[in-house]
Amino acid sequence: MVEIETTKGKIKGVQESKYQRFYGIPFAKPPVGDLRFREPQPMDPWDDVKDATEFGPIPHQNNPDGTTPINQKEDEDCLYLNIWTPAADTKSRPVMFWIYGGGFIIGGSSRARLNGANLAVHGDIVVVNFNYRVGALGFINYPGITPNIGILDQIAALEWVRDNIDKFGGDPNNITIFGESAGAGSVAVLLTIPAARGLYHKAILESGSASPRDFAIRKGTEKFNAKLRIEMGDINALRKLPIKKIMRAQRSISGSLLELGTNPFNPFVDGKIIPEHPLEIMRKGEASNVPIIIGCNKDEIGFLPIMLKQADDAKAKPIIDMVKQQFYDSGVSEQDLNQLLEIYKKGIEEKDKKIPYKYLDALLTDIIFRIPIIRNLEAYVKHQPNSYMYIFTHGSQDNNMALHTIEIPFVFGNLDTKDITDGGIEINEDSKQLAKNVMDAWVAFARTGNPNHDGLPLWPPYDLDERATMILGVESRVEQDPMNELRLLWDDLL
Repeated sequence: MVEIETTKGKIKGVQESKYQRFYGIPFAKPPVGDLRFREPQPMDPWDDVKDATEFGPIPHQNNPDGTTPINQKEDEDCLYLNIWTPAADTKSRPVMFWIYGGGFIIGGSSRARLNGANLAVHGDIVVVNFNYRVGALGFINYPGITPNIGILDQIAALEWVRDNIDKFGGDPNNITIFGESAGAGSVAVLLTIPAARGLYHKAILESGSASPRDFAIRKGTEKFNAKLRIEMGDINALRKLPIKKIMRAQRSISGSLLELGTNPFNPFVDGKIIPEHPLEIMRKGEASNVPIIIGCNKDEIGFLPIMLKQADDAKAKPIIDMVKQQFYDSGVSEQDLNQLLEIYKKGIEEKDKKIPYKYLDALLTDIIFRIPIIRNLEAYVKHQPNSYMYIFTHGSQDNNMALHTIEIPFVFGNLDTKDITDGGIEINEDSKQLAKNVMDAWVAFARTGNPNHDGLPLWPPYDLDERATMILGVESRVEQDPMNELRLLWDDLL
């Protein structure tokens, strides 16, 4: 066992052969009872030694149709963080602070693929992850309730790291925030809001951004309230409801995997915590303007062709209709969408005739991920030239597609993780070398703000002339403005 004195009291963790780990450290009071739907409250000091050897519960959540449950203990009392460090000494190592994804309605820090031990040992760094409230408990827009509570949870965890990480061998003046999907969207928010300034020094955004189509207040509060059968604005009644009733109401309006865009429980511009759209803040040069890496995977929505291939015509039509609705909700007209479908279908089918509907994956990957990421870079590099873009291309062993989340085990060095839903990763010399190259790039960036190292070709910063992009794969390479013909199609659309 290892004992550490934090600002609130002592904790005890575990000494492993090459590292020390501390699980389930409370960074705020349990948000239960009268603290439900309130911003995170600082912990009171304690006199005993708290056990930090087991993960805390993950936040309450219900999975959209088409996703696999995490199968971890859930509780409203979920505001805990975890630390992996080579040693709790005075070495002042770079700190990497991970924010999980899950569409802001699912997620948790104790998933096997997010274990930070391999990354900490490999890079001689300190890795931190944590839980934040998701769904209605974290992002309800309700009269009298503080907005964007889940973002405030993230800030509270960062403040705890700032105040305590030096006791775990980390440098509070060299913190990199990084995350995937909704975690990357969270990073985009933290880059642009006043309350988070000074709590981090670099940022990595994986498969997420401040999308032009996000951060609007979405309808759903009235429907949610009606499901609960309480008077609108009765916060006391809302705080006393059984959690199962809240989760059932949330489930009834949060949609399927293909309808995450209609989920009402997301970060939104509230005028105070998120003062305006993060992309607009970037454009005005009012973001924190720290060095960033940002990118996505080649086949983010590759599960869609797989679903459609397995569906008959009767089942395929509603799926395609939901896909089309994603574009209409983003302001793309039916005429423009038909043109896009024709262009993508022609281009993709010429390259890959083996996978029906592959063009829908490419189209959705662009509107949800690649093009919004480029919009972020176009705004950001005008004020921070130390910015880098990547596309991850290594596919799963089942379908050879680089689906959403597949890069995470490479980032953490956990190729053998069992909680991947993308067909798994074939472990061989190529995949192990790619994991090493990705970890080395992320660690180099966390250490210096530059991802270059001997295992990769020279990775230039992104600019609006060359648009250099690292293609991360078994044979990594840099391409100038990849898929530029498709990029140009979106200039007047998104």
